[in-house]
Amino acid sequence: MPLRVLTAFDRDRAVDCRTAGYTYSQVADELGYTSRGTAYNVVAKALREQTAEAVACLRDLENARLDTLQLALWDAAMTGDIKAVVAVVKIVQARVHLNGLEPVRDGLGFTPHTPRTLVVSPTT
Repeated sequence: MPLRVLTAFDRDRAVDCRTAGYTYSQVADELGYTSRGTAYNVVAKALREQTAEAVACLRDLENARLDTLQLALWDAAMTGDIKAVVAVVKIVQARVHLNGLEPVRDGLGFTPHTPRTLVVSPTT
């Protein structure tokens, strides 16, 4: 089977499908990808590289969905409903991840401005 060349048009279509509410399996079926994992990777790469024009639209749509969920739970969370608090925290974390607001970490799990202590044992 010949390899399928992925074009910018394919990436745009994949993001458009996700924006329209398609699942990754449906995106794969629609665009002829071999698996939902391929569809996920195509959309994720487009989001990372911002290659698809529809990326901003998809991000806005997902932010609006998160806003709606958060608004529905906000009053309950503010009055101490623990389940609502946990759900709101997860929504905020999803928003941070979606918008790339997570701190950059090095390979050891530290952010660039995290103080570190280096312990060196004496040589004998």
